[in-house]
Amino acid sequence: MRKIGVFVLIFLLLGACSGPQRIQSAESNSPSPKPHLVKPYVKTDPKNPRAYYHFLLSQLKLKEGKLEEGIGDLKQAIQYDPKEPSLYVELAKLYIFTGSLNEAIEECKTALGHDPDSLSAYLLLGGIYTSLKKTPLAIESYKKAIEIDPTYWESYFYLSSLYSDIKEYEKAVQALQQFLKIEPNSAMGLFSLGRIYAEMKTYEKAKEYFLKSLAVEPNEITVLMYLGITHEILNEPEKAIELYKRILSLDPDNKRARNLLGQVFVKEKKLDEALKQFWEIQRSDATDLNIRMKMGLIYLEQGKLDQAILEFNFVLAANPKDDRVRYYLGVAYVEKEALDQAVIEFKKIPPEASLFADSRRNITLILKKQNKVQEAVQIMEEAIRVKPKDTDLYFILAALFEKENQLEQALAVLQRGLEQNRENTDLHFQLGAIYDKLGHFEKTVAQMKEVLRLKPDSADALNYLGYSYAERGIQLQEALDMIQKAMTLKPNMGHITDSLGWVYYKLGDYERAVAELEKANQLTPDDPTITEHLADGYFKLNQFQKALSFYEKALALEPKPDQIERVKNKIKELKDKKE
Repeated sequence: MRKIGVFVLIFLLLGACSGPQRIQSAESNSPSPKPHLVKPYVKTDPKNPRAYYHFLLSQLKLKEGKLEEGIGDLKQAIQYDPKEPSLYVELAKLYIFTGSLNEAIEECKTALGHDPDSLSAYLLLGGIYTSLKKTPLAIESYKKAIEIDPTYWESYFYLSSLYSDIKEYEKAVQALQQFLKIEPNSAMGLFSLGRIYAEMKTYEKAKEYFLKSLAVEPNEITVLMYLGITHEILNEPEKAIELYKRILSLDPDNKRARNLLGQVFVKEKKLDEALKQFWEIQRSDATDLNIRMKMGLIYLEQGKLDQAILEFNFVLAANPKDDRVRYYLGVAYVEKEALDQAVIEFKKIPPEASLFADSRRNITLILKKQNKVQEAVQIMEEAIRVKPKDTDLYFILAALFEKENQLEQALAVLQRGLEQNRENTDLHFQLGAIYDKLGHFEKTVAQMKEVLRLKPDSADALNYLGYSYAERGIQLQEALDMIQKAMTLKPNMGHITDSLGWVYYKLGDYERAVAELEKANQLTPDDPTITEHLADGYFKLNQFQKALSFYEKALALEPKPDQIERVKNKIKELKDKKE
């Protein structure tokens, strides 16, 4: 009963790399490259001996953790030397330690009143304003610091980071480029610029600067990690693998690199190689439940169900509330055909879990297979009772009734869903489709029009309504317009391309009809309706042999009973014509 895409679950869990989030995550376990341009703050050296004495006392009190006493000593130092700006900066630092940020700001401003070019004061202000989320003021502080001392590296990096935070990426790039003019071989500067480009999703440019950074410091693990992730995003898995292996040659215990390497192997479906990496992580850290979960998913994909079940149970023994792993355990039991045990596990997933609806869908599939339809209905009704706003639950129950050909009950369920979610376009669409099966054409049209009122660019509703008109030979120009719009919204979809061909057929434009129907057949070659439509088109073009071939193919594709009879009659008509 392999009805569940197990491999999809692996990617759901492992997170196939895409976007700057993956790029940013590399830094968590690795140090950043060392900057080259480092200057200390201006040294505090009051000229007045008594001021200097109290300053030294304040530093001693700071080391002892006696911050309030240190603040008192600094205030005394200022009394003896009130024009010394560095004393106000030192006092601001102590205020920061006590969390008195507004007082720290005032002391920095006082320092600047005595020395408008105090680099230390501006750097401190930039940090304080950043902490207070006063980004414009922080930016201005760092810009002023750069004016005072263009060679001080911190200002550029903080300024670039602030611009990046507010998505002003071009200004972030400019700040780093300005720094690189001063220090063109700064590994950190090149790396930081690469990171900004990665945040901008300009990954080729990011790769360029990561490589430049590595040319300066070839074994910098953080940069190697970012470059590896960038290769993944650019769909260059072999290069990513090479880089992660290089990191592990430099640092065999680097768990992050080994984890990333395992994930690339999963993505490349080299599951045994992935398992080796995850086993190595588990060997060094047996408590890593996330690794056990990944191993379980790989075993599940490989069909090693007992091993998968064992890994999932290990995780659940340590963390019984892990609903994802509980769900995967249920899937493993489904694969093993231990259906009753699967139902037990799926039932343990609580309503607040994100996989609650999926768990109930699987219970429904299992119970239907076991011919326990009434029990499945009861479980779904109970699920709806506890989560009446969850639209997925109504879809699951309606689909169950629909498969049992209980269309009126399916209709009632969808209407109940709409009472809770009036503007849910999926519910309106499905309701229209059920009305269509019941032969209520006007009600079908009304529901599809409601979908389009709520969501004018719904390709599915445009196609459904357009095809419904075409099938009945009515409002054909409107049908053509709707289907063409659907085509622009969802190009290269077999069923929509079929609708376009069919409306041309109904308009009598058989050449265009066949051209579109041939495309639809290429896109969806095993659909009996599309195959029959193409045969109809060939028939109208007097290409009787092709028509016969495709009618026979349509029959071989196991169409519904009413289509079987219709196609058989067409084949008979063709054969009679030949005779």
